Amino acid sequence: MGNVHLTDAAGNKTTVDKTWAWTRAEDGSLQIVLHHSSLPYSAN
Repeated sequence: MGNVHLTDAAGNKTTVDKTWAWTRAEDGSLQIVLHHSSLPYSAN
């Protein structure tokens, strides 16, 4: 989990909280078992 910093074509910047959880399948491949994205909490 952590933050991802994104910039659009106009130069506007946004920070997004991201969480991923992975597991290894029986065939050895990695699989995403959880993905969550949200804007950070702001009291304003």
